[in-house]
Amino acid sequence: MMISEWLIRLSFGVTGLIHVLPLTGLLGRSMLERAYGVTLGDGQDLTILMQHRALLFGLLAAACFVAVAVPNWRWPAGIAALISMAGFVIIAASQAHGLPVARVMWVDVGAALLLSFGLLLHFRADYAT
Repeated sequence: MMISEWLIRLSFGVTGLIHVLPLTGLLGRSMLERAYGVTLGDGQDLTILMQHRALLFGLLAAACFVAVAVPNWRWPAGIAALISMAGFVIIAASQAHGLPVARVMWVDVGAALLLSFGLLLHFRADYAT
């Protein structure tokens, strides 16, 4: 296997790991608060919304993990993950936010750059043959 294929797989694997971490939020408010370093307040509504967010990230993680081994999944999984990460970065960067949001934002910036590199290598491999 060529080094570029390993780098492509690594980029999707790391992106999948980053997106699977929030799944612990499905276990409840305390896990969400611990994972994000925020307080969700008294009501259950924000907890429900954050748990749904965790579930959606789990789906993105699963798609990225499949893309590690199945090249046909790389474009749809990669584009979906890039839209998610870039969208969060744009939303966060355009508003005042605290340190917990800044941490998530910078993780997304790094992961988006890594995944973009992986997709670029995948693109080159597709058109080199």
